[in-house]
Amino acid sequence: MDTDEGDTVLMTVRATRRPPSLQQAARSLGVRQSDMDRAFGVVPIDPDRGLFAVKVRSASVAVQGEAGGNRFSNPRIAPFGRK
Repeated sequence: MDTDEGDTVLMTVRATRRPPSLQQAARSLGVRQSDMDRAFGVVPIDPDRGLFAVKVRSASVAVQGEAGGNRFSNPRIAPFGRK
């Protein structure tokens, strides 16, 4: 998935011992790997507690559920006001 393909959400996944692969994270969340942002990857939030973040296409999460993940908004950040 490219980062510009529609709205995305940030989701947390848990893993033990080491960061999960995108495939493992997708399976944990119940979404397709193709719905995950490969460029974003798997980002450590608190590796000592086994907590990592991934970016997922929001439509796939709404359809397929959140199977164990926590969902957080990921609003676009852009300039506003006068140029």
